[in-house]
Amino acid sequence: MTSKEEFVKYLSSVNTYGRKYASSTVYTYGQSIELISSDIKYHLENSFTSLFNITDIEILSIYFDQLYSIPKVINEEKIQRNRKTNAFKRYIEFCRTIEVSNFNVNQPDLNEVYQLRTEGGKKVVISKMAERDLALRSDAIKIHGTTCFGCGFNFEKAYGSIGDGFIEIHHITPLSTYNKSKIVDASRDLMPLCSNCHRMVHRKKNYVLSLEELKKIISHNNN
Repeated sequence: MTSKEEFVKYLSSVNTYGRKYASSTVYTYGQSIELISSDIKYHLENSFTSLFNITDIEILSIYFDQLYSIPKVINEEKIQRNRKTNAFKRYIEFCRTIEVSNFNVNQPDLNEVYQLRTEGGKKVVISKMAERDLALRSDAIKIHGTTCFGCGFNFEKAYGSIGDGFIEIHHITPLSTYNKSKIVDASRDLMPLCSNCHRMVHRKKNYVLSLEELKKIISHNNN
């Protein structure tokens, strides 16, 4: 987790092409992150709170790609001369400095990160993020266990007690593809994947690998 104040401080100190951002730009970018958070809440996830709660580059990149693939958002950005798009990119750069320098920004606990949004409405589900409602994740683990469906990796077997119960929960069909509210069934709609396999199924933009495709890739490259 970070804060608007830390982001603004970063913008005030960073040099871009040999010069610093104007104070008006710093202010605008800080405000824009809050507006982007509202966009994500409206277009993707109706319970989303704030981008300032997220510092993971991969998660932010997924949000960025998904948000700016929506025609309405793209058109709005053209009118606004990509103001929010540029602010989002600067925020990702800021979070990258956090990963590199690890300066006094508290990262969320892993148990609060690998979860799944469950509210109705058209939205995009990303398993690696904070979520208040853990019911579906818990149900998915009870039904499917914590061994990766793709490669068979098990965190507890590999890391001992520290890996007990740890797994990412993948939404087989992205909720963004539904025109109406989707009620998630943990037995049919969710499956456990290790971190590597989960990254790979989402590797291609606008395309999610099926479990069968993932297994074929793994099998082909290990023979």
